[in-house]
Order: sequence, then C-alpha cells, then structure tokens
Amino acid sequence: MQLTKLTVLLPFIVSALAIAVPEADPGTRVTGSKEAAILEAKRSDLDKRQNCVPNGCKCRPVPQGQYCGWCYAVTNPGNGGSWSDVFECNPSGGCCRYGPRNSCSSWQSFSPCGP
Repeated sequence: MQLTKLTVLLPFIVSALAIAVPEADPGTRVTGSKEAAILEAKRSDLDKRQNCVPNGCKCRPVPQGQYCGWCYAVTNPGNGGSWSDVFECNPSGGCCRYGPRNSCSSWQSFSPCGP
C-alpha cells in the first residue's frame, strides 16, 4: 500500500524539485576559469559577427578573416565604407563591414590583415 502512494507521488516530487533548481542565467558572466574564457571569446566573436554589415564591399579570394581596408585583400570598401574600416573577407571574395578601427586608420601601418 505504501509503495503505491510513492509511485503516485513520485512524478509530483520530481517536478517540484526540477522547478526549485534554477538554471544559470545565460547573461551572467562566469570568471576565473578556462571555460569562462572560452565562453567569453565565443560571445565576443558572436558580437563581432552580428555587427558585420554587408555593404557591397569586395575582397579578393583570401582566407576567412578580418582585413583593414588598406590590406591587399580588400578591393572595394563598398557603400558607406572607408579604407580605414575593418572588413570580414572570405575565400569566395565575399565581404561585410565592421566599421572604423583605430588600428586601420593609417595607411602606413595598419592591422589586421588576415586571419
């Protein structure tokens, strides 16, 4: 008799325990561990990709990576683009624009130029 009560109540107990344990908030930043560093790098990479705007820019077929407008890879900065902007170029010549970057502002010394 007691075992029957347990089997009837068990789903309710499990449900109550599952509700009582909160999941980690995806917006919280965990610091101090290797996993946290990897997570932060992925988040910042995702943020960068979300801000890369297709504007008609053109690149030579180069390895996927970020290139300043002054780099050999970028052939056209596109609509609203500037040579001092940073662009994401890909092997098929595709491109999107991140926008201006201080390290790209000088045609004498600019960086980054590739992956």
